[in-house]
Amino acid sequence: MRHEHDTPDTAAGTDGPDGSEEAQQGATPAEPTDAAATQVIDAQVAEPEVPVEPAAAAEPAPDLDDVVAGESAGGRDEPAGDESAVAAGGKGRKPKGKRTGRAKKALIWTAAVIVVLAGAYAAGAWFLGDRVPGDTRVAGVDISGLAVDDAVRTLDEGLAEARISPVPVAYGDASGELDPTTAGLDVDAEATVARITGFTLDPRVVLGHVFGLGDQPVVSTVDEAALDAAVAALAQSLDVPPTEGVIEFVDGAAAITEPADGVGLDVEGASEVLAAEWLTAPRPLELPSEATSPTVDSDVIAAAMTEQVEPMLSGPVTVAVNDTTAELTPAELASAATIAVDGATLTLTMDGMALGDLVTTKVPSIGETPKDAQIVLGDNGPTIVPAVTGTGLDPAALAETVRAAAVNPDPAARTATLELTQTEAEFSTADAEALGVTEVIGTYATPYPHDPTRTQNLLAGTAHINGTLVLPGEQFSLLDALRPITSANGYSVSGVVVNGFESEAIGGGLSQVSTTSFNAGFEAGLTDVTHQPHSRWFSRYPEGREATVYDPSIDMVWENNTGYGVLIQAYVTDDEVVVTLWGTDVFDVNITTGSRYNFTSPQTVYNTSANCTPERGGSNGFSVNVTRTVSRDGEVITDDTYSHRYSAWNRVICGPAPSAEDADADDAG
Repeated sequence: MRHEHDTPDTAAGTDGPDGSEEAQQGATPAEPTDAAATQVIDAQVAEPEVPVEPAAAAEPAPDLDDVVAGESAGGRDEPAGDESAVAAGGKGRKPKGKRTGRAKKALIWTAAVIVVLAGAYAAGAWFLGDRVPGDTRVAGVDISGLAVDDAVRTLDEGLAEARISPVPVAYGDASGELDPTTAGLDVDAEATVARITGFTLDPRVVLGHVFGLGDQPVVSTVDEAALDAAVAALAQSLDVPPTEGVIEFVDGAAAITEPADGVGLDVEGASEVLAAEWLTAPRPLELPSEATSPTVDSDVIAAAMTEQVEPMLSGPVTVAVNDTTAELTPAELASAATIAVDGATLTLTMDGMALGDLVTTKVPSIGETPKDAQIVLGDNGPTIVPAVTGTGLDPAALAETVRAAAVNPDPAARTATLELTQTEAEFSTADAEALGVTEVIGTYATPYPHDPTRTQNLLAGTAHINGTLVLPGEQFSLLDALRPITSANGYSVSGVVVNGFESEAIGGGLSQVSTTSFNAGFEAGLTDVTHQPHSRWFSRYPEGREATVYDPSIDMVWENNTGYGVLIQAYVTDDEVVVTLWGTDVFDVNITTGSRYNFTSPQTVYNTSANCTPERGGSNGFSVNVTRTVSRDGEVITDDTYSHRYSAWNRVICGPAPSAEDADADDAG
């Protein structure tokens, strides 16, 4: 057994520092066992004391840590060393100083090698930093081994087209394109090259000079606001909205449109994907999307059918008014029913006016229909025919009462009970009086030639616009008032001018009604919305201020800007077409017509049309300016100048133009 002590004894024969009993000079080298040592001690006690020569001075015991592993120090199961070693003081291990020095040298050499390698690594990184590593590509452009400036230029040239080309994108079943310029996306070639050049200790870059870097990402510049706006616009044009659940009534039965999810672009996620991959991702670039759910889903549809639609169609509803009743069948109820979307719910609504018509058709004696007030033209101008209050069914009350009865599945409770009420006219007497249709605000008359067929069109046209009431802010369209321009509506075929040539068409002469109506409004100060003068001037019209009309492309429209009603009075005398406008006169109007200028002479033209009408030619063409100033209470409202150029009345010969040979023969004759 080995024993360790903090401090070794100095007397001969005491245990040494390694735990072995140190042999005395001349003693047997073998180390006794613990049992033998005990026996020796016992023997010494029993035997007489024998004088012993002093042992050699013991050398101070070394530290335990100085014992070299594997070397014998007289320990257990090993010889205590030769006698000379023991006699010399029991030294059997390597000295501490030698081992420490050898370790220090090893550390110094290791550090030196590391410093040299690090220096070489840094020197290599610095030396190679001005070039792109070998086998390096960015977005498919090879920049291997190029100097920094050359790499930037090569990258700019190689990506010149790609950086401005539309990016095909797709999500769900939708596909489209994104303009990178509009979206604020571009390539930063300098930053891209700088990431893989310059002095760096990044082993990926340094070793890349030896083994190559391969494909490297491109650095992009991103205008986030522009990108978000472009992606939002893309979503607006490509998103597929969800299909809302709908219940409609067709031929007395319910028709259901089943709800379905839509597809919407994940705008935030799409912006992130585009910012990172717009240049290099496979085409089309797949963008993230999300399903958009309908507001009205299948559960809502089922509830509406069970709670509202099916009860309504289960049987008739009886409408009881005083002592009279009328029965409405399920099909009749469905004809007046609508399933309205109210947020995430469906609500059955009934059309009170339609229900009222159904009830009064079955029982005509129920109520009296109200009558609107009217403004009519008499011998002394406009007069008001008062409105008439009616008695009958209140549409709102009828709709609500019938609905309540219709959704009740109990047959005994399917009766809607109401009372007759007074019903006011929509246009009351007070409304008519407030329009202020009391005086002439504009009037104009134009003479017409003797042409019975054309005159018939003038009579029909003025009859269609006579008595028209134009409310404040409304526009008067002549074509809307005259249509349909058909023989059934009183019109005949007469002369017109088409593409500068005389021809015939149904409604010929209605341009005179247009010109007369335009000038009445022009002199009243009404807003000119649109009008188009004739291509040639007719002497019966004021030059520069006349208007043709041709269905469906050429209309005459003015707007009532007076703040009061305008009533149109139109009629035909023995020799004139007259249009007078009644209302409240609020404008001061001044109209001046300038002198003619830019005269043109008639020419001879040839017309090969099958409907050609020969013309002898006539007056010169010219240009003219007309100025209108409209004031109200001394303040100028509008000050407009109208310019128009009239063509000359050319001589028209039906047929092709003569050839050059024919012309020479005529000259020779």
